[in-house]
Amino acid sequence: MLPDTPDSASRRFLYSAIFWLLVPGLFGLTLATFLYLPATQDLIPLAIKPLLSFGRLRPAHVNIAIFGWLSQAYAGAILFVMPRLTRARLYSERLAHVNLWLWNLMIAAAMITLPMGMTQGREYAEMIWPLDLLLVANFVLLGINIWGAVLRRAEQKIYVSVWNFMASIIIFVPVYAVGNKIWDPSGAFTGMTDNIVNYFYVHNLFNSWFTTAGVGLALYLLPKATDKPLYSHRLALWGLWSVWTGQHHQLNSPAPDWLEYLTVVFSILAAVPTIAFMVNFFATLRGSWHKAADDVGLRFLATGAIFWALTCVQGVAQSFRTFSMYVHFTNWVVGHSHLAFVADYSFWAFGLIYFIVPKVVGRPIYSKKLMEWHYWLTTGGMTVFMITLWIAGLIQAQNWLSNSIPFIATVRSLQPYFMIRFFGGLTAGIGILCFAYNIWQTARQPSPESAASPVLAASGD
Repeated sequence: MLPDTPDSASRRFLYSAIFWLLVPGLFGLTLATFLYLPATQDLIPLAIKPLLSFGRLRPAHVNIAIFGWLSQAYAGAILFVMPRLTRARLYSERLAHVNLWLWNLMIAAAMITLPMGMTQGREYAEMIWPLDLLLVANFVLLGINIWGAVLRRAEQKIYVSVWNFMASIIIFVPVYAVGNKIWDPSGAFTGMTDNIVNYFYVHNLFNSWFTTAGVGLALYLLPKATDKPLYSHRLALWGLWSVWTGQHHQLNSPAPDWLEYLTVVFSILAAVPTIAFMVNFFATLRGSWHKAADDVGLRFLATGAIFWALTCVQGVAQSFRTFSMYVHFTNWVVGHSHLAFVADYSFWAFGLIYFIVPKVVGRPIYSKKLMEWHYWLTTGGMTVFMITLWIAGLIQAQNWLSNSIPFIATVRSLQPYFMIRFFGGLTAGIGILCFAYNIWQTARQPSPESAASPVLAASGD
């Protein structure tokens, strides 16, 4: 029988997320090695060479990172937060465990099928058709627990974090269903329409899921870590209701001009939720910065917020036709995507896990020193990684626009940058190993006889 113990599903979702984090990390280092030292691909035995080709590892790296690591970390954190903000148990702890097993089945299947070349060939939407249906089912099950907990809540007030979770689920499911055309095994529209729909999904994967749910989690954790109430509940709601903007991937494409101009307007409007969140975040943190010196979780949260602001500034800049034409298809965009996914949302996930795990296991984190190593190695490594790619992207753009530099000459000129990128990623990877080992040691320590029970008292988010 599936467990019904409070927080058991949340804990296992977080452990599962950390396991899957290691897989795309290994894939990413392999891909970085291929870029820096292409000859290493000749060392791969012919029998498995297709499985480890760049074109197959890259979608596996991306999808497992998105849906295996970060989405499960978010799901685990939401399942922890909901009882505390509603003063009620989850709608069904057993349903959450079904959700966990189906989620891991989906990711395990993706890890097998993607390297085998079984893909829809659409960015961030590579998983084959049956897995699309399973992903939607997983988010529906998570949504049942979120909305079910709200409907049976003992807390009259609905905190802004809960609004974020509810909105995120109810918007993301149709976004994914339409963007992946789940009613059709081919999973694709025709011609330019498919590109438009694909990037409607891609950008709103971040807007409706990672940003909306992530901001809700950040606004829960920040008052907890600072022991201060949120600066403005109303400002947080402004950030919530204005977050679904920005689709600037269609610029300078065969898409209709009216659509391109509309995406520019929407992307500029993304400044509204950005400013709302940042003002709220730093106004709440004011006077408490000193706490980040000792609290690594809070430090990850604050650093992630700063990187998130930079992500949004870059996003608005990239929404202008001239700048987009300059950096599109270059390594600048690769650096931007890692800034969003790793330095923003994953940093928030690290902070949440450091906060949640000690509470659900009833004992402190195994090693504060490993937490420090994790922070500095990951922050330093990712900073070097991203800055190197931005510089490389600007060099690419300048060379391509000159029309006098051979394409292969540009490729060769990037090798030193790919070397620095590799070592930046390796440094961040070592930091993540410190994180995984620390959580593993925390989890395997003998449990105290009286573990902490879930706190169902309402708390400011």
